[in-house]
Amino acid sequence: MRDVVKDDEKGVVRDDVKDDVKDDVRRGRPRNEACTGEILEAALQLVADVGIAGLTMDAVAAAAGVGKATIYRRWSSKEALMLDAWMSCVRTPPVPDTGTLRGDLEVLLGGLDHPLNDRELQRVFPQMIAAAKVNPDVADAYRAFVAQRRVPLQAVLQRGVERGEIDPAADLEVVHDLLIAPLMYRWVVTDAPIDANVIRQIIATVTAGAALPSGA
Repeated sequence: MRDVVKDDEKGVVRDDVKDDVKDDVRRGRPRNEACTGEILEAALQLVADVGIAGLTMDAVAAAAGVGKATIYRRWSSKEALMLDAWMSCVRTPPVPDTGTLRGDLEVLLGGLDHPLNDRELQRVFPQMIAAAKVNPDVADAYRAFVAQRRVPLQAVLQRGVERGEIDPAADLEVVHDLLIAPLMYRWVVTDAPIDANVIRQIIATVTAGAALPSGA
């Protein structure tokens, strides 16, 4: 891996960002240092306020009250820092097992209630999607993050097939998307409320469509 450092304050991606960002997603950065939380919080706040393009390591260091060298010991670029800050707020949940498909889905999707109603994260998320569309380094890391986040819900849906609650002919990738898409649409596009009742309605509608045909 080349260690070529360019001026990140101008938004130029370093040659070693791609490998480092992938490493961040795969194993995560150390979180036992006292200042790490302050750095991640400062990065999220700055992205929410000025956007990814306006984010600089100098600004993060000043906001977190640490030296710039402290940040570079943990993150090689602002892209790696941004992704780690995002993932620190949206962690992959454990796979629930309540005994029923709807129960499992209510636990799993209900766990999204807090992040989906966080106004700061609501400002950051669209910017991260936009960055992933134009920056291959961010795109690779974001895809890895999404793939990791899909695992628990896919496990719940597969268990639903095994229990006879979902038609084995159903495409579980599509069922997964149908459960998540309405939440993302409300969060990013319409800013409509997301609460337990909305989540239950989405689950009821999607599971009814994915269920085994009557009499099967």
